Parts: sequence; C-alpha cells; structure tokens
Amino acid sequence: MRIDGVLAKQKFSKCKSEHVVYIRANCSTNLLLVCLYVDDLLVTGSSEKEIHIFKQFMMAEFGMTDLGKLSHFLGLEFNQVQK
Repeated sequence: MRIDGVLAKQKFSKCKSEHVVYIRANCSTNLLLVCLYVDDLLVTGSSEKEIHIFKQFMMAEFGMTDLGKLSHFLGLEFNQVQK
C-alpha cells in the first residue's frame, strides 16, 4: 500500500496490535497519531502545529482535503471540549 511507505518515510511506526494506527513520537511530549480507515484519515496529536504540518504534507502528497475538526467517525459522534 502506498500510504504505508509515505508514512514510514515520515517516521511513523505501524501499531503492532492495530494495523490501521500509525504513531510518530519525536520526544516524550510530541506525539502524532494517524488512524486509517478506507479513504479517511483521523489525525490527532499533542501539537497543533505538527498536526497542521502533517495535514499540509498529506494534502500535497495525495490531493486530500481537510474536513476540519472531527464530529463523526465510524458511526461515532465526537464533541470537542476545551481544557
């Protein structure tokens, strides 16, 4: 799968127990998680800047669009809360 190679070049590791989850940890405080489902990506992490950089890269690499903040995924509804 092409996306496996692209994510590997971006220093992501595939989760051993869940093969559609990719993890990149640059240091103890900077974590980026990607969940792949068919043609959708769920992206989250500890740094909004890193998330933005990753999304810009993926949009250029695959011609993707950013649908904004998560509201629904796999039949689940999500509500955003501020800390």
